[in-house]
Amino acid sequence: MDPTLALLGLLGGLITGISPCILPVLPVLFLSGGAQGARLSPAGNPSRAGDTRRPYLVVAGLVLSFSVFTLLGTLVLSSLPIPETVIRWAGIIALVLLGIGMISPRFESILEKPFSRIPQRKVGTGRSGFVLGLVLGAVYVPCAGPVLAAITIAGATGTIGIGTVVLTVSFAVGTAVPLLAFALAGRAIAERAAAFRRRQRRVRVGAGIAVIALAAGLTFNLTDVVQRAIPNYTSALSEGIERAVPAPVVAPGGAPVSQELSSCVRGAWDGHADTLQDCGTAPRLTGIQRWLNTPGNGDLDLRSLRGKVVLVDFWAFSCINCQRTIEHITSWYDTYHAAGFEVIGVHTPEYTFERDTGNVIDGARRLNIDYPVALDNDYSTWNDYGVSAWPTSFLIDATGTVRQVSIGEGGYDETEQLIRTLLAEPAATTSPSQKQVP
Repeated sequence: MDPTLALLGLLGGLITGISPCILPVLPVLFLSGGAQGARLSPAGNPSRAGDTRRPYLVVAGLVLSFSVFTLLGTLVLSSLPIPETVIRWAGIIALVLLGIGMISPRFESILEKPFSRIPQRKVGTGRSGFVLGLVLGAVYVPCAGPVLAAITIAGATGTIGIGTVVLTVSFAVGTAVPLLAFALAGRAIAERAAAFRRRQRRVRVGAGIAVIALAAGLTFNLTDVVQRAIPNYTSALSEGIERAVPAPVVAPGGAPVSQELSSCVRGAWDGHADTLQDCGTAPRLTGIQRWLNTPGNGDLDLRSLRGKVVLVDFWAFSCINCQRTIEHITSWYDTYHAAGFEVIGVHTPEYTFERDTGNVIDGARRLNIDYPVALDNDYSTWNDYGVSAWPTSFLIDATGTVRQVSIGEGGYDETEQLIRTLLAEPAATTSPSQKQVP
């Protein structure tokens, strides 16, 4: 077992567990995982009668199912004749049912009936916490840091080795620590606060409402709005992990990445470049399943865009880091498009449900993306560019040369200034109306 990989996975999991991406599930963990597991007697006093395992069961179920679906979900679902979004929608429906069961004991008894013939396996027991955790892990998508990206890519492309397993296990343990601490805090408060002790029934109803609210938020993508509105207070920690990642994880099968481009990609992990570089000719866009926002949704070739400044952005619609970055990219596109600036969003799926074309179309619409989008479900273009994390962008000049590589969030002012510089170069002239930079 590689101790470096284990440490990176553990630290990456810890950062994810305290990041803004985890906030939508905290009310559920606090009320259902913590407060419902309080040791309270019928009189409302602390007692040994309660199921003290519930916080552990909820967190264990969440971490286990998330790890399994992240590592194996794409491979398993792609081999089955079922829609790629089935797990997500089944999980959301299960959340609603579990939430209603917490609110209505009569409905909960209906949910228990299929398990009534199995001794000590009723849904209403403490084991229901594990079921809730399993469902949460199946539908919840946290931020894609470099460690999680490595796990996802390996799982999606079938390149799972001992290193990937070590990363997955250590990431799961790291994520579990802060989540469990929060759930245990909820249990401790419920045991000590008089308001909780007097209102056990209301706590249970509140937990049910929180579960249903999370399901509604996931259904209508309200959780994304909340996360984008909250500053990424763990960005400095994440950047530290990014610099420690030993090497980009690139799936096999792509064209060899040039030495110049590889060097720029490695350099981008150390920070955002504020000067123009020579990273070699931009690779072609290969293996694209479908194009969006092009004339007739036809194919687009980078060579047809010579004379323009192009930003090729690798993204995934449920990636919160990508969503924050796209807010700036759409602004640049609106501002500089008339001056000869083009954007191509290469959508490479991070999770199984992101492979669905309809979901990508909806995600692009929510993010106000009007520029061309290429669906790279097989990681072909991703491989050719040597990408290893979401988001990653490549700024290409009018001659087709990559001049900047940017990984992750931040560095927006520097990138915009480089765009303006490239647009002002003599080669970036496509028509008289496009020569003037705003």
